[in-house]
Amino acid sequence: MVPDIHKLCTDLDNNTRLFLDILDTVPPGKLQQTSEQTAWCIMDCAEHVLIYEQQVVKVLQGTSSPVKDRAPNSKVNDISHSFLEFDKRLQVQGDPDTLQGGFKNIADFSKAFRQNREEIKAVLQQEPIDQVCNDMEHPVFGFLTRIEWAYYLIYHTERHLQQINRIEASLENMG
Repeated sequence: MVPDIHKLCTDLDNNTRLFLDILDTVPPGKLQQTSEQTAWCIMDCAEHVLIYEQQVVKVLQGTSSPVKDRAPNSKVNDISHSFLEFDKRLQVQGDPDTLQGGFKNIADFSKAFRQNREEIKAVLQQEPIDQVCNDMEHPVFGFLTRIEWAYYLIYHTERHLQQINRIEASLENMG
């Protein structure tokens, strides 16, 4: 069954709250710190999530067309499975974007992240969520509907929350 817009927005809100609540628990001195076990710092992870979501807003606002030959949410399970299998390393094409320390504190980051999530929800409320977005094809999942992009963002964020937890744990082990 295809989720309605209310459920989709609630799922995004819950994911936003979880992400920002966890970031709020990180001591400020550890936000930019890396260990020998991690290539990224916690803020690199958070900034990467925001950059990707800012790109997806443009995709959601772009051209779309009705889905043909599949349910509008048929790729959500594959997306979930791909991101939430935490014991498997994801293969990323190229270096993921970060702002390389563009945000110095969680308050500024949280404001930008919340604002972007509100923009995502606004697009989802204004445009048909069951249509395929034509302006960007995901390299693994192909063309996604607005529903699928929204859940992609949720699962992508959850994946990086696990990475943030691993980074923080590695920093604890250093001290």
